[in-house]
Amino acid sequence: MRIQFWGVRGSIPVPGPETVFFGGNTSCVSARLGQNWVIFDAGTGIRNLGNVIMNDPVPQTRMSLFLSHVHWDHIQGFPFFSPAFFNRNHLRIHGQEQQEGTLGGILAGQMEGPNFPVTLDMMGARIEFADLQEGAIVPLYDGEDGSKIIGSVANARLNHPNGVLAYRLEEAETGCSMVYATDTEHYEGRLDERLVELARGADLLVYDGMYTKEEYPYHKGWGHSTWAEGFKVAQAAGVKQLVVFHHDPSHDDVFLAVYEREVQLQAAQESTAIKVEFARENMRLDFEAR
Repeated sequence: MRIQFWGVRGSIPVPGPETVFFGGNTSCVSARLGQNWVIFDAGTGIRNLGNVIMNDPVPQTRMSLFLSHVHWDHIQGFPFFSPAFFNRNHLRIHGQEQQEGTLGGILAGQMEGPNFPVTLDMMGARIEFADLQEGAIVPLYDGEDGSKIIGSVANARLNHPNGVLAYRLEEAETGCSMVYATDTEHYEGRLDERLVELARGADLLVYDGMYTKEEYPYHKGWGHSTWAEGFKVAQAAGVKQLVVFHHDPSHDDVFLAVYEREVQLQAAQESTAIKVEFARENMRLDFEAR
């Protein structure tokens, strides 16, 4: 199973010379299972993923997009996702039930005038929407008739303003698994047991480490966490690798490079079993059968 990062920033895109190494696009991560693209979030990074998918030799593409939530930095790239404009493609979009309207309505809303000139119904792909209840497991299918199960995606509700879902992707053939847990704020004095259970035994945990330990007290209630809290979850759940994600837009390449090295030294002092690194755009991680 190959995981690739297309956008690793939080809140707002920050392209420029000071963010070239780690990247400036907002949240988007993909996995390829058979002929199915599994995508987590549709921040501005999804545009580059779309360009790759368009060059895929497979004549018909199945895509499953799982939205953690619909804050703007997680959906703002969707109108520029080129595979959604071609009728040969099938896109199924999953997300938490919304109190403010349907999932499709919210995505359509950001594409309405005067904010955007192209409406959702002008996209040519076969687009379906699926509201997810907490704890639901979505099977992923492959094969010409779509009957072969190649994996599944489970979810858990975490702590973030307006709600957020974390996802666990498992590949059926290899048993490899990854957990995508962005935009979650830890609970002081205890672990989020829902996330620990979701991440139990996973090969990879992608975790929101937007703030340093020193920054966090000034941002309590904003819905984000630190690498150290993610490390605690990884330890409790027996995760093999932790990737710190959703970098603060004020953290440039120099800051993140120094910070990552400090984090890796601290992690090595506590555990040699868990590999820790910071997410970078275009970073690829391969996991083999257990």
